Amino acid sequence: MSVDIQGLSIAIGGVPIISGVDLQIADHSRVGLIGASGSGKSMIARAMMGLLPMASTCVGSIRYDGEDIIGMNESELADLRGRYVSMVFQNPASALNPVLTVMQQVTLPLALHFDLSMAQRKARAAAMLAKVGLDSSISSRFPHELSGGQQQRVGIATALVSAPKLIIADEPTTSLDSITQRQIVRLLVSLVDEAGASMLFITHDFSVLAHATDDCYVLDAGHIVESGSTRVLLKRPCTPQAQQLVHAARELTLHPDSDEKTVWRHERHERHEKER
Repeated sequence: MSVDIQGLSIAIGGVPIISGVDLQIADHSRVGLIGASGSGKSMIARAMMGLLPMASTCVGSIRYDGEDIIGMNESELADLRGRYVSMVFQNPASALNPVLTVMQQVTLPLALHFDLSMAQRKARAAAMLAKVGLDSSISSRFPHELSGGQQQRVGIATALVSAPKLIIADEPTTSLDSITQRQIVRLLVSLVDEAGASMLFITHDFSVLAHATDDCYVLDAGHIVESGSTRVLLKRPCTPQAQQLVHAARELTLHPDSDEKTVWRHERHERHEKER
């Protein structure tokens, strides 16, 4: 699914949050949106899902395959969510319904959007859980019985089970340790590519973004300040905002000899262990 955002401005209670944002995602592409905490990244994601706060005002356009969703009624937006556009949230513990089992959670989008029997829904959910690396024995568990990595895998399975055309991943690795981060990002990228979907990956960490996207936009205080190839921006950031984000990524997670791609800690150790 292609996305064309033009002149998007959002205010809450009269306070500007997003100002004149233009952002494009081509069919079958993975695009990043990066910025410091409080820059407005999640507000753009909410606008794309039709989930802005009641007190907000929104102008501009958000077009999915040419159709503008701004101005759609709630019934139209509800049909869009899950069927065509799905979201992987930052904190899976709060995103998952605590009173639903894993199987009930993953089958819910299928029940809402497709005319399938219970057996068909369960079969599709089981297949998706297997794709995200979860054993069938986990199906009857509740979210609080899972690890953080398992919770996020369930979140990814729930987002992808209905085969949406666009995935919005809103800082999906923030609450995870560095090793699990790498696993989740690789899993998400492989599943999105396998499904032929598009993805907007939102983060504040360039070292994560470089593994997940080909192009990206840098957001600062509600404005897009830089955009281009993720690899080029990581190597030669132009604006002070992008330079600060790249510096943070290099200080925390980059090896000194890596200037075009990021390598998470422990990767070399894991490779040596496999070779033994």
